[in-house]
This record gives sequence, C-alpha cells and structure tokens, in this order.
Amino acid sequence: MVESHADSDRSHNGSDSPLLPQNDFAGITQMFSSSIDKGTPQELLCQGYRRNTIKTCLSFTVTLFSAGFLQLVFYWRPDWRLKCTHTKATCKDMTAVLLTLVDTKEKFVATIQMIPQEKAMLMVRAYPNRLSQLNNGTLATQDLLVRAFIHHDTLYIWDESLHTFCHLRSLDKRATLEQIHQNSTAGLNEADVKNRYDLFGPNVITVRIPSYLYLLMSEILNPFYVFQLFAVIFWCFDEYYIYATAIFIISFLSAITSLIQVRRERVSLHDMVKYHNDITMKVQRQDNGENLTKDVWGKELVPGDVIVIPQHGAQLACDVALVSGTCIVNESMLTGESVPITKTPLPRAESEMQNVYSADLHKRHTLFCGTEVLQTRFYPGELVKGVVVRTAYHTAKGQLVHSILYPKPVDMKLLRDAYRFIGVLFGIAVCGFIYTVVTQALKGETVKDILFNAIDLITISVPPALPLAMTIGIIYAQHRLKQQRIHCISPQRINISGQVDVVAFDKTGTLTEDGLDVATVVAVTPATDGADVASFDSEMSPENVATDLNDSMLGCMATCHTLTTIGGELAGDPLDVKMFEATGWELVEPSVADSEKYDQLHTTYVKPPKTNTGNTACVEDPDLRNIGITRQFPFSSSLQRASVIVKPMSSGPRDMVVYVKGAPETVAQMCLPTSLPSDFQKVLTKYTKQGFRMIAMATKKLTITWPKAQKIERTVVESELTFLGLMALQNKLKPESTKGLQVLHAANIRTLMVTGDNILTSLSVARESRMVQPHDEVLLASTTPPDGHQGATLTWTSSGCAKSKKQWKSNGSSTTYKFVIGEGPGKLANSPSISSEELSSDPSYVSVAMENQENWHLAVSGSDMEIIKTYFPEWVDVIATKGTVFARMSPEQKTDLMEDLEEVGYHVCMCGDGANDCGALKRAHTGISLSEYEASVAAPFTSHTELGIGCVPTLIREGRAALVTSFGMFKFMALYSIIQFCSITLLYNDVSSFSDLQFLYVDLIIIDLVAITMSRNHAHKHLYRKRPLSSLVSLEMLTSLMGQIVFQLAFQVAIFFWVKDQCWFTNLPPANVANATYNATTCPQVNNIPDQSQIENDQNVVLYQTTVVFFLSCFLYLSVSVAFSRGKPFRTSFYKNYAFVVSLLFLVACNLFLMFGAPLPLADFMQIRVIPDTMFLIWIVVFSVGHFVVSVCFEVGFVERPLVWEFLRGTRLYRACQRKENRRYVTIQRCLRDTSGHEGLTPFPFPVRDKVLVSEVFTPTPVHVKTRL
Repeated sequence: MVESHADSDRSHNGSDSPLLPQNDFAGITQMFSSSIDKGTPQELLCQGYRRNTIKTCLSFTVTLFSAGFLQLVFYWRPDWRLKCTHTKATCKDMTAVLLTLVDTKEKFVATIQMIPQEKAMLMVRAYPNRLSQLNNGTLATQDLLVRAFIHHDTLYIWDESLHTFCHLRSLDKRATLEQIHQNSTAGLNEADVKNRYDLFGPNVITVRIPSYLYLLMSEILNPFYVFQLFAVIFWCFDEYYIYATAIFIISFLSAITSLIQVRRERVSLHDMVKYHNDITMKVQRQDNGENLTKDVWGKELVPGDVIVIPQHGAQLACDVALVSGTCIVNESMLTGESVPITKTPLPRAESEMQNVYSADLHKRHTLFCGTEVLQTRFYPGELVKGVVVRTAYHTAKGQLVHSILYPKPVDMKLLRDAYRFIGVLFGIAVCGFIYTVVTQALKGETVKDILFNAIDLITISVPPALPLAMTIGIIYAQHRLKQQRIHCISPQRINISGQVDVVAFDKTGTLTEDGLDVATVVAVTPATDGADVASFDSEMSPENVATDLNDSMLGCMATCHTLTTIGGELAGDPLDVKMFEATGWELVEPSVADSEKYDQLHTTYVKPPKTNTGNTACVEDPDLRNIGITRQFPFSSSLQRASVIVKPMSSGPRDMVVYVKGAPETVAQMCLPTSLPSDFQKVLTKYTKQGFRMIAMATKKLTITWPKAQKIERTVVESELTFLGLMALQNKLKPESTKGLQVLHAANIRTLMVTGDNILTSLSVARESRMVQPHDEVLLASTTPPDGHQGATLTWTSSGCAKSKKQWKSNGSSTTYKFVIGEGPGKLANSPSISSEELSSDPSYVSVAMENQENWHLAVSGSDMEIIKTYFPEWVDVIATKGTVFARMSPEQKTDLMEDLEEVGYHVCMCGDGANDCGALKRAHTGISLSEYEASVAAPFTSHTELGIGCVPTLIREGRAALVTSFGMFKFMALYSIIQFCSITLLYNDVSSFSDLQFLYVDLIIIDLVAITMSRNHAHKHLYRKRPLSSLVSLEMLTSLMGQIVFQLAFQVAIFFWVKDQCWFTNLPPANVANATYNATTCPQVNNIPDQSQIENDQNVVLYQTTVVFFLSCFLYLSVSVAFSRGKPFRTSFYKNYAFVVSLLFLVACNLFLMFGAPLPLADFMQIRVIPDTMFLIWIVVFSVGHFVVSVCFEVGFVERPLVWEFLRGTRLYRACQRKENRRYVTIQRCLRDTSGHEGLTPFPFPVRDKVLVSEVFTPTPVHVKTRL
C-alpha cells in the first residue's frame, strides 16, 4: 500500500503541529518507540529509557571489580551503557533515548532535556497553520515543559500530535508565502529577536577544532590501541623492554600522525566556514514602533529577520527568501557551476499565497547561505529585500558542512570480517592459553611463569601491528591517486572502489562537453485560411538566424533567458548564451547612480543589431524594435521550462507578449492543438535520435498592465500558447568518454547514464559512446497515472534503433507492450503469449514476451520511474538490473537510483560534474566528482585531471590493487601470528621460548620491513574482467589460510622432532653442558661444539630446538610474504616491487649470516645456540626452500586458479562454505541468460514477492509475472 502524499508530508513536517504539554499523557502506558524523519535517508528509530537504580549499582560494582574495564567497554558502546543502567520507559518517564540509524544500524544515545513550552511553541504561534489553530485552545500554562534532545548539533522537540520527536524547523516547510510577504513589511522587534535567538541559537556554523590532548585520548582509547597498550605493559613486566619500546613508539607516532591529519581536516573545514561568522548585513528591525535599517553581525540573525541586499551584492550568512527585487547569484559553492543564476521574488498570486514555503520547491526564489549575490535589480520605490528562512546548520551550506562532520558510516565489510577473524585468532590464543597452563603446570612451573607464558601466547596470536599493516596498502594507493590528481578525503573508500561493478555517469559535462552549439533552427508556419494546421519550415543554419528567422521566434530567442552582464561580458546559462548569441542582438542593462537606484525603473531590454537589412520586418527607427523584459519566470528543472513577459517598444502600454521555451514534450502540452504541426513528434524524434538537445518555443499575446504583470500566476502565463518551432543544440561527446567506457565494458563493469536531459537525446549519446551497442535493443518506458476510467498503465516501446536482425515478437508490426492495473483484472495488450482465459484466471498475473534477444536495455524517465515505484514496484529490481538510460532525473531521483542499485547487490560508483549530483555522489559506494568547487567536498573522490571519465578506470584499478594488498597483508599478518604461535607452543613442551632479541629480530626487523615494502606493488595497467575477492571469510581465503597453516606447521613439527634425533643433540642448556649426555658418544660434531656455558637463563631458552625452530621460522615468514604477494591481474608482479625484492634479499642474507657466519659474541648476545653440524644447517635451508616451493605453488597453482573455483562452485561444499551475499542482480542476469536461448517467448520482469525473487519459477518456458494491484 502506498502512503499518500499528505501523510508523507505530515511525517516530514511534523514540527508544524502544536507541541502539547508533557503532563497530558493520559492512557499512555506503552514503552516509547517511534521513528524520526521517516522515509528519509536520515530516518532514526527512537526508543525511550529511564534510569534503573539496581542496574546502575550492578554496573558500578562490575566496574570496580574489573578495574574500570567495563567503563572502557561502555565508552566503545554507549548503547550498552544505556541498556546496563536504564530500562525501557514510556513517553512520560523517559530520561534518555536510544537512536538507531535505520539505514546503517549505527546507534547513538541522547539525554532528554526539558525546555519551556512557550519557547518550544514560539514558531508555531508566530506562523500558525490550520492544524495549530485548531489545537491552540488546549495549551495550558506557560510554565509547562516540553521534552527535547540534541543529536549531531540538531535540536529535536517532542510533537504530541505525531507522538514522536521532530527536528526544529524555522520558516522552511512551516510558513506560507503570504506569511513571509507579511513578515517582510516590517522587521522583528527586540523581544521577538531575543526569543528566537534563545531558541535557534547564534547563526554560526560551528566547526569545533578539538585539542591535541582530546584527539590523542580518543585515538588511544581505540580498541586496537588499548590492546597494544596492554601488550606493551605486559611485555615490560616480562622484561621484553626493547620490543615493547619499539611498539610503543610506532603506535604513538601512528596515533600522532592520525590526530594531526584529523585536526588538519577540521582546521581546513573551519577555515572554509570561518568568513560565514564574520559577515555583517543590513537588517530591518522595529525600534519603538519605527522600522529602522541597521548593520547586524551575521551571527545575530534569526529566522524571520528582514534583510536588505545592497546593489553590488554580498556574501550571504543565511538562507533568504527573496520578496522584492531580482538578484544575480553565483551558487558555485553548492552546485559546482560558476554560471550566474537569476533569483526572482516569491510569487504573489492569490492562488499561491497559501502554499507552504519550501527551500527545495522555491529554490529559484531563495538565496542560499554561502553563495554570492553579484548584482541586484530594483523596481520602483522598492528595496531588494528578503526574509531569513534558515540559519546555522539548517541552511544549505550548514547541511553540507553537517554531512561532512557527521557522514554516513562507510559499510566496511572488510573491517567487519577482520574483526571476526581476529576473534578466531583470539579463540586460538585461548586454546593455546589453556594448553600452556595445563602442560606447564604438569611440569612443575611456577604460577608466575605459567601465567606470563600463557598471556604471551595471546599477544602473539593477535598481532598488535595488524591495523597499521592493513592500512599501508591504502596509504600507498592514496599517494598514487594523488600523483594522478585524484584527491581522496575518505581513504576507507579506496578499498570499496575495488569492488565496483556498476558505474553511473552524469551526461552533460561528464560524458559530453559543457558547451552547447546551435546546430539548426526549424520554425513553424502557422495555420492559415488555406491550411488547417501549422507546418514546419525547412531547416535554418545558425548563421542565417539573425537575418532570416521570423520576428516571433527571434524575439523568443533574444528575451527568454536570465542572462546578465558582469564586467561587460555576457553571463548566464550556457544554453541561454548560445541561443542569444545566435540572434546577434544586444543585451542592455541601464545603469543608474546608487542614490537614484531605489527610485528608478531598472528595466533590462534587448535591441537588434544596427544593420539588419535582411529582415523584412525592419523599420526606420531601430529603437522601436527594442524589447523590454517585464517579468521573468526562470527555468525550473521540475517544470522543465522557462518563460518571460516582454513589452515591445512599438506596442501599446498594455500590449505585452509571452515567450516560453523548454522541453518539447512539456511546451507542446501548453500549446493550442492547431498551432502544432501534424508531424511534430516525427520531426522531434528525428533530431533526438541524432543526439541533439531539443528546445521548443512558443508565444502568445497578453493584454495587461505592468503592476498586474508582476502578480500574474505562472500557470496563466504558460497556457494557450502558439507553437513557434524547435531549436537543435549539439552537445558533443568528449573524446575520452568512448575510450573510458570501452575500458569499463572490457572489464565487464556495467555502465549507465543518469541525466536530466531528454530520453531520446540521452539514448543517442548512449549509442554514440557505445554505452549501448549498435545491435542492442532498447525498450522505452511510458506510464500514465490512474484516472476515473482505468488504473495506472506501463507501456514498453522498442526504440527501433537497433542494427540487428532480431526483432521483438509481437502481433503484426506492433512493438508495444502495455500493462494496466486497476480495479478489474490486469490486462496485457499486444502480447500473443497470453490468452484471455489465462488473464482472467488470475487478475494479478501479467507478462511480456520477446524473442531470444540477449543484449537488451531499458530506458526510463524520472516521472515514469515515480509511477513505476508507486504502482508497479515489482519492476524496480528489473529496471535496476537492466536499465541503462535514466533521463529527466531530478537530484533526489538520482540519489534514489543509487539506493535501488545497492538493494539488488551492486557496488555503485557515481561520476558527475558536481551539478545536481552531490546527493548521488554521497550516497553511492564510491563517488567521484569532476568539479573543483566546494560541492565536491561531499564526494569521497575528486578528479582534477583533464582525462574526463578516464579517472574512473584509474580509481577502480587502484581500488582493486589496494583491496588485494589489504587481503594479502591480512593473510600475511595472520600467518605471522600462527607461525610464531606454533613455534612457541612447540617450545613450551620443553619449557623453552625465543629470547627477547630473537623476538625483536622477527617482530621489528623481518615483519616490519616486509610489511612496509610488501604493499608497494603498483596497480596493474589493465583493468581485467576478473574481480578481486570481497570477503575475508570466503572459501578461497579460508582455503588459502588453512593450507598455509598446515604447511608451516608440518615443516616446523618435522624440524622440531628431527633435531632431537641428531647425535650431537642434548636437552641441557649451555650452562650445564658439562653434564650433557648425547644421543651418540661417537658423534664427531660433539668436538665442534663451541663454549657457550656462560649463557644462563632461568627459562632455559638457549636450546638446540629453540635455535632450529627460530632459524626455520625466519624463512617461513619470507616464504608466505612472497606467496601472498599476488600480482596479475590486479597488481604488478612482486618482482617489479624492487623495494620488496631488495628487502627479501637483505633478510635472506641476514638469516644465512646468523646461521653460518655469526661470530660467537653475536650468537651469545642473541642467545642463539651454535649448531655444530653444518650439514644440518644446510638441511634447514632445504626445508625453507621446500616450504617456499610448496606455499607458492599452492597459491599460484590452486588458490589463484579460476578453473579450480569454477569447478568447485557447483559443489555442496562450496555452497555450504560460501558466505551468502546480496547479489540479486546476478540471479536476474542468470535467468535472462538461461531463457534467452528459448525458442519462443522470454518473460520479464521476474516474479517478485515482497521484493524477494522466487527462484523456483525460473524456467526456460514462458512464465506469468505477478503484479501488485
């Protein structure tokens, strides 16, 4: 069931309702649980809690017995603290709330505070609506309190009518246009200013710069750093001072580096908004009944203030609804476009005065915070004035900064898998802990030694350096991206970019050039007595427009725009500039002295060129052909048109003309049928299929006075028009776009287009760029909403452009399939596969049929998508899987599309130029902006290269390399822990262990050197079809780890027991060598044993088996590092990583030196027992080489072989071990492939039950598809 718009608006704008007193809770006994901002990406689930004395006491007791550790856990998980000290409560009793972000399940805790009801009701009373007027009579005394809380710098106040909390609103979505206009007649008095300042606070966008101490403590209290600190303290007690000091220094430097980076980002963001808090503006306020204009600091502005905008403009410190005058604004900070935009006053038509103001719906009348007013235009006797509608974080700029300060958390599946695997390692450590305690207790060791040895196993099994090692690859990738001028503000998303399998591109400015060129103009000859309908003239080149085009169409091209002159140059929308320049006319903006500005009519007009002899309408006085612009209705993306009221100089005082231009489909609906040529659609299709951007023009005469022209409704102006003709503009494809798309297609990465342009024009660009191949078929969607006669309809029509012999099967020559939903049985038109008996047997079944056609696409417009989501929701998943062209999409619809793609399992990359793409750039897994303006701050990646979309394959290649590097580093660190764990566990059998210097050599020299250099492999220069693994707990990863664990354990156990069989072996330490008994008294090596009797250690660490295991393990670390250094197809080969190769050779040389050439003082210092048998040392090298061959061959010949996993993928073991992932699009694609070869009909969409695909009905035979009625 679809929620009505009224209900939806009410849920979003609930703060308009009265806030009733909190003691009016009669009958409310249920525990409080409600949604906040329902239906939005910021939706929160709110649950009420109150403090429980018993739980609080128990938590305090556990905290004491745990030496404060429980409080540390509560610091990590505030929701646990709340649940351990509070119980669920009703609305009346709650003192705290648990907030859960519905989208990501992230949890927050907020404390309830009480604010005076009079304060909470301030805006409701100042701007009453019908609902508040009905309930105002129930308000009680003013000393009652209202519950509220603050979350992420936003105040939420209890709304009794909705029985939930609503965030505080100012005038946006609260005040009507009439109330705002009334507000502008007189400023606020001091009492109103004070009350509103107390409620909303200062108008500042606060970016707090945390102190170094705070950042350091926050970093240190991270779980990994806490574990490192525990390990360092333990090692100090165990007298392992050197490594403990080294780890402490490395961790401290890492924390310092991280906090410096965080602080630098905060300082940069603070500087970006700093000027906002230091702006002064002219404000009209009442003082003793007089309306005075005074200079006020921007931070002192409150909603409802009336500001005066000076002639030469100003920086805006708040969001302002323009009520009089016209402003030329630069909104590059918000949109990424430096094109000046004209802002006009809020409508004054009576039919619109009761509409509620919305910054989104009335953005053409709103001056946004952070933007710059370049120029103003005045009307007689009026100032350019506006009413403050939003302040601080509620403003457009404040919301942008807020999204940066409190971003949506990245879905770091890799990090979650890492935590799970660390849990497994910790479980292994616990097993080793128990084993050590038992074995050493049986051997009679002291409690202290048992405890220290057992805890040491835990610090070995969970390496403290794991987080740092896993981020090294990301750091290198970020550096390489920076070298290619791709800047990253969210390094965690680099790994995610390696999983991208679909890329959505904006069209204009991304795939195509920014500029537009006029290609041709096609005027219309109106209907005459001799012709019943109008007809198109022949094409006219842009060079002949100024001389040969008729006056009506020429006047439309010259006046229907929002252009202005800045510094003597024409500025405005590129389309308007190209259109105006084609006319050859001149734009004139009369200049008036500042002192006279407010008293003069400032009318912009256009005039023809001085010589225009070719035009038959030319008159003797050229000034009579000047056209004054009386009123402008700027272009609106939602309306898809712009219009203007003009006054020709040669006409009477009440004779005016209306010109309209916009999308041909929209303009045609407003024109008189007799003015439209009969072949209108045919001609329009002809040009759109060639990739032209089409603009339609229309006109009508209007008899009206100048004052009434300022108040006339736009709907009246834009009706009963006479069609003038079409203009084709060419938006050329960037040379690099086709190449970039080819690279992505070769890598089997799906591409699609998300644009605000015409659907046929977009489809033409898609074919030209090879996003849609020439032989591919495309179905275009068209919908109609339900009416009184039938339900909503969905029609799919073949584009007819595919260069293929395959045709869509249908009755006769029809290529249209129509779905109807209504009260009666569902109907499917033009399908030979469904009989009337089948349709009537179950009215909820519909299907569509096509002949075997494997490569086909869907193209949908934004308006059609809305109807499909409402009345045909089962098509949404299919469109998300097969849709390639999404046209006429609003910014909100682009964002929704990102969510639809994610819901079917795609990892989405959005690439846009920053204009209207910010929401989608933030919502996608990976967003890359091609704009350098501040709007790109919201995107994780910003490309400043001139390669256009060529940055996308580069980013994906680097992301894949970083992802593979992170996986390899994780496996290496895991094997490092397991190898050392196995070594120590074996030695604990003989009550022995490595010496501190041996640990130091392994941990500080071998592991750190390998970890730093192992991650330096560059991304492979080609983007291959094969994709890297996306999960650490996949069968491939687990097989690799388990195999390597078995191999290293086998080699260590073999060498451990084999050394004991040597004739020169003794289990006594060097200090007791005089009492040694050897395996064979005739062993010749006994005479070669050097004197190390001065080495004494309480734990008897200097044993032969200790040294042998130490030597072998040193080589094992190097073997697995090579085995896990995966190269092609994601990274360059390991031997091209010269730093890594050099470090390996250096470490091998060090190992061999310690084995064969270490002088006796060095061996004594490291507590290495010299092996008397050189041949046995050679056997250790042979063992090491054997392990190297086995581990590398296992990885290269088995784990990295796609054929192996293709063979195992169908087995029951693979399905049992493979982790389930949301990849519904794969199921849909597989079913399409399975049915594409069927001789007959292929159904789509596929059956959906509550958005879950029904796999049992996926058969090669035609299947009916359920559709919700």
